[in-house]
Amino acid sequence: MNTSVSRIACFVEKYNFSDPREEGALQNFRKAAEDSGNQFSFLYRENIKDIPKYDAVFIRATTDPLFTSYIVSKTAYEYGLRVIDDPESIKICANKIHQYALFDKYDVPRIPTMFLSKDDMHHKKINEIFETLGKPVVIKAPYTSFSRYVEKAACETSFREVAKRFFKKSDVLAIQKFTPTAFDWRVGVLGNDILYVCKYMIPKGKWKHGAKLRGKPTVIWGRTVSVEKKGIPPRLREVALKACSVVGKGLYGVDIKEVNSEYVVVEVNDNPSIYAGYEDSMDRDIYQRIINYLSN
Repeated sequence: MNTSVSRIACFVEKYNFSDPREEGALQNFRKAAEDSGNQFSFLYRENIKDIPKYDAVFIRATTDPLFTSYIVSKTAYEYGLRVIDDPESIKICANKIHQYALFDKYDVPRIPTMFLSKDDMHHKKINEIFETLGKPVVIKAPYTSFSRYVEKAACETSFREVAKRFFKKSDVLAIQKFTPTAFDWRVGVLGNDILYVCKYMIPKGKWKHGAKLRGKPTVIWGRTVSVEKKGIPPRLREVALKACSVVGKGLYGVDIKEVNSEYVVVEVNDNPSIYAGYEDSMDRDIYQRIINYLSN
């Protein structure tokens, strides 16, 4: 029990309440805060001016340096409030080019990655990429979330088609080795400690957790299988914590592939998904731990 009451604002958008699993998690956060003697209020974009009235801000809306959520984060940070996600984490996680450069600098085990600029889009460079990474490759625009702007290309024609579309989003693209697995590990990390562990299963016949049906806008998501964090391989824990440590000390969800008994990082995400009955299945204390982090 806290000796003093913390006023926690949870920044949300209307869409956060459209999925009952996400709304359930938000209500669990509210209950955890109130059970420990804190105040918990939902904060909407029209109430940003009220940020100075709070002690901490918890962002649950999609984060991006161009979104309102970043203004909320930056404002809270400048007022000295404890904030998840902090503005630096948002910037690093939103820009995968920057993030992969940090992985390289600090020797984080990662999927082999090359970068492609608009000026380098020519036959020789594309050939070099295929020779280095094999076929197919995965093409990513730096600003990605929920598997958007992540596509596969197996020949120069499809590579150019995808790259041309993605260059409308960014002047530089990340090209990664195609690494098919039955699932991606998702490790939730808070303050350099493991919060929860899941397996994000790849839908049958697909190659990523969130995949579109051919010719349709519908996205098919694989199952989320919660895993007891105490029993995970020590190397998985080590790689997850190292990857997150180069980003910051906040709340992250790191995606990791297990390849030939080795663990390689796909990416670190700020604002990780937390849905009632999914990420919290094995670790019901994740709500209280996040509230404690915000209120201390």
